[in-house]
This record gives sequence, C-alpha cells and structure tokens, in this order.
Amino acid sequence: MQKKLNLALACFLLGGIATVLPTLWKVIVFTGVGLVLFVTYDEWEYQQRIGGTK
Repeated sequence: MQKKLNLALACFLLGGIATVLPTLWKVIVFTGVGLVLFVTYDEWEYQQRIGGTK
C-alpha cells in the first residue's frame, strides 16, 4: 500500500511541476533578455557620456 501512495504522490508532484515549467521558462528567458538589453544600453550610455569610440 505504501508503494501505491508514494507513486500517487510522485505523479501529483511531477504533474504540478510540469504545469509550472512553461511559465518558469518564460520568466527566465524574458529576465535574461531584459538584463542583456539593460547592460548593453548602460554600456552604450556610459561610452556616450565619457566620449568613447564604441
């Protein structure tokens, strides 16, 4: 009986995690893209301020 209960709990937990994964991937991708864009803009703005050639 314990094995069946453990299997049911494992299926429930894996199913819950599987429904969250698409949202988690979106958050990771958009946060990464936003961070790259911010750092790129910050570097460009810094170069403009100090008169760099970049």
